[in-house]
Amino acid sequence: MDLLSEIKSLYAALPEIGCTQCGACCVSPACTLPEFIYIMDFCLKNIDDRGLSRFLLASPRIHGGHEGNLHCIFLDSGRCLIHPGRAGACRLFGVPALDNMGIADMVSCAHKVTVISGRGDEAFVRQWLDRLVGLNKRLYAFNAEPYFVRGFNLECWLDVYFDPLLSIEVFSDLKNILRENIDLSRFEAAYKPKTGLKEKVDKISILNAMVNIAEPSVVRELLLSIRSDYPFTGTYFFEEANTLLKDLDQGGLP
Repeated sequence: MDLLSEIKSLYAALPEIGCTQCGACCVSPACTLPEFIYIMDFCLKNIDDRGLSRFLLASPRIHGGHEGNLHCIFLDSGRCLIHPGRAGACRLFGVPALDNMGIADMVSCAHKVTVISGRGDEAFVRQWLDRLVGLNKRLYAFNAEPYFVRGFNLECWLDVYFDPLLSIEVFSDLKNILRENIDLSRFEAAYKPKTGLKEKVDKISILNAMVNIAEPSVVRELLLSIRSDYPFTGTYFFEEANTLLKDLDQGGLP
């Protein structure tokens, strides 16, 4: 089974939920590498180049209702323009079992969502996520330090695809996999990196090198920058930075 078929099969296993389609949860979704490929493949097959260029080149917009997130570029007047090709995070949002899984800073749907068909219990959701993790691990060094590439927002994945400076270590593998599976080359000349991802991962690398040797005040300043100075990277390393800051305040770091 090829990559797109595997993701399609994974998505088909998810329950159908009674979504009101209010658009309130439509942030730029965190998605893993094969999911991003699936989204872009859907876009290439269903959106003309003019429309897709408008989405891919759009400037990021901070989502005031969800800290650490951006507005989704595919939301138009409250309607998802890529609904059949949307990410797993979008498909799972609102499943009641998520509220019981101890996910850090989990935001729940404001509406009472019910599972219309299929399984939506906690055991199934965990099993489904394990399958997604397993697929990613077959492709690249999933969750490898210092990058923690569990999921980027759409803007970060686009930067990985297009930004020539993101061609080091694990990012070279990610870039190669992306380019082997989707062809966005016709948008390359007009694309400008938009997230600051390269600078952020450089600082994460510095943090890992200095955490046991630098003064706490220096570590704290670097962590604050990693957490707050790159809002367009979405939730990437956002919670990790918050956790490290708490550990530092409690004396758990030097």
